[in-house]
Amino acid sequence: MRLKKSLTLLLLTSIIVSVVFSVTNTNNVIAEDEAKPRLESLTAEGFEGFPGKNYPTGTLIDVEYSVKRYVGVDGVVLVGEGSNFTLDINQGLELNFSHSLEVRSYYTGTFNLTEHTYFKAYGWIGEITNGTYEEVDFFAHLGPWHYLFVNEILAPQFDKIINATSTGVDKVYYSPANYTNHTIVIRFKVFGGGENENITLVTSLYRDKISNASLTVFDSDVTFIKMDWVNETHEAYQIYNTTITFTTRTLFFSANSSYGWDTWDGGLIKEKLNIYRIDNGFHFESKTVLNEKHTEVDPVRLNITSINATAFESFGISYYVVESSDNNTEIVPWTLVEASLNTTYFDIDNDGYNSTIRKFNATIGSFNVGNIVYFEAYNIYKGAHYNETTGNLHRVEIYDSTPELYLTPKGGIYTNNKTVTFYYEIEMTRGNITEATFDYGDGTPLDILSLESNDTLVHDYPVGITAFYNYTLFVNNSLGTFNNLTQLIYLDFQNPILEVTSSTNPSRDIVDGFVELRLEYSDAYTGMKYVYIDWGDGIVQNVTDEYYAFHYYVESATYNITITAQDRAGNNQSLVLIYNVVLSTETPTEPTPNSFVSVLIALVAMGIVISSNLKLKKRK
Repeated sequence: MRLKKSLTLLLLTSIIVSVVFSVTNTNNVIAEDEAKPRLESLTAEGFEGFPGKNYPTGTLIDVEYSVKRYVGVDGVVLVGEGSNFTLDINQGLELNFSHSLEVRSYYTGTFNLTEHTYFKAYGWIGEITNGTYEEVDFFAHLGPWHYLFVNEILAPQFDKIINATSTGVDKVYYSPANYTNHTIVIRFKVFGGGENENITLVTSLYRDKISNASLTVFDSDVTFIKMDWVNETHEAYQIYNTTITFTTRTLFFSANSSYGWDTWDGGLIKEKLNIYRIDNGFHFESKTVLNEKHTEVDPVRLNITSINATAFESFGISYYVVESSDNNTEIVPWTLVEASLNTTYFDIDNDGYNSTIRKFNATIGSFNVGNIVYFEAYNIYKGAHYNETTGNLHRVEIYDSTPELYLTPKGGIYTNNKTVTFYYEIEMTRGNITEATFDYGDGTPLDILSLESNDTLVHDYPVGITAFYNYTLFVNNSLGTFNNLTQLIYLDFQNPILEVTSSTNPSRDIVDGFVELRLEYSDAYTGMKYVYIDWGDGIVQNVTDEYYAFHYYVESATYNITITAQDRAGNNQSLVLIYNVVLSTETPTEPTPNSFVSVLIALVAMGIVISSNLKLKKRK
């Protein structure tokens, strides 16, 4: 007995230990996978609705985070640097539990923004070391944190370039032409600070190398130049600049400081790194020769305009074609077509610089209706391939050159009016109408190109002749394409046939209120539209497609029954029947004195029988 008790106790102990270990181990897994906080909102007090990340010093920042509700998260803190944040999770800013909603719990907190700050949240289950950080994307190539800036201490913001001209394309400039060792001045603004700030201009021949540098991946092709403070009076910012002499065709640049890179956009700091481009002495772009829409009969012809290109450079068009806007299947792969020089001339721009303008022509052929052509110009300079200055592909959609026609009345209309009004519309992608005729279908074609009215025609067809007519609109255009639209109209002047082949006899009175009709109706030309019976007592019955009809009258009277049939052209035929309804009245049955006596005798007899049966049962 004692042995059994011992074994039982050992078994229970093992189960308890296993459960405890399982729970503990589950908490570890949950903490790693489930304790992760998620930022729900960030609001700067006094700046609600402001989408930026830069605020005045001392702004109170309210944050709300959420975690999964049923995993037992024990706390959420903010860690980071700046505004009294620390990277130590034990010293982080503790968020307060706010409420729970459905499957998530919410925590809130407030901190005072005093300087350039970055932070993220940390949540845990059980021990504080048993937790995980919020997942945050990289911001502005700086790192996976939430970043906030104060207005007085900000990253550099691009100001302007001196001795270079904007191309009209965002962040793209070019220098004046025909100047040896021409220098330009690049300027950046810095809010707050003073002349001792460390502002760095970052340049490279390659855009991607600057992007990589902003991620701390440095390369020998990237140059860092300390910018000089400019002694100018500005109330809110300081100016720093650098003077550069170009020795290459194209240069990319940006700027940074200890507070970050230039990520300004419309006066706000955003998440995209700004990289600027300047071309040393050349700028080129392409556009279609045809300013209107392109059709399948138009070869796509293009002009390329270059500014300050040299005579030994070559230009061309690179393009590809897809099936349609709904089908992105590529039907023509990337193809290069060399352009030919058309003209050369000189031009003085708004800054007074004398530029050499060269224009080139290229044709890339015709395409089918619906095709989409994407293209851009390219330049070959000393063996290197440069894409068009705009940096974006142009798009040409191929439209149908066939005139598009609209005509009313629609085909298949029926009418009993000899005068018919027609309305038409002619739409063309481009080109001019060279021929337009209208045939009414009765042998009277009409040249409508010379008419003053350009959308309405009125025509009289022969009176009393029931027939159908095919009317046609025909249009030709200057592109050599044409179209016609033919529709059918029925003119019907004949009334439909309507007969009552049998009915309740109207020569005698209707004593039961029931009337039944058998109808025959038809139309040999356009067909029937409807048949109605007005029974004369306020009830109208639709019997279209039915040949038997019946009705009950509830009051004695003389009724006029009107039967009306109409065909699809609007022709009517009617019949009138007259019925005299005289409903018969039954005499009500009255009880006689003998009937009451009979009932009374029957009840007494029934009582005697029931009493006798009860006595017999008691004797038994």
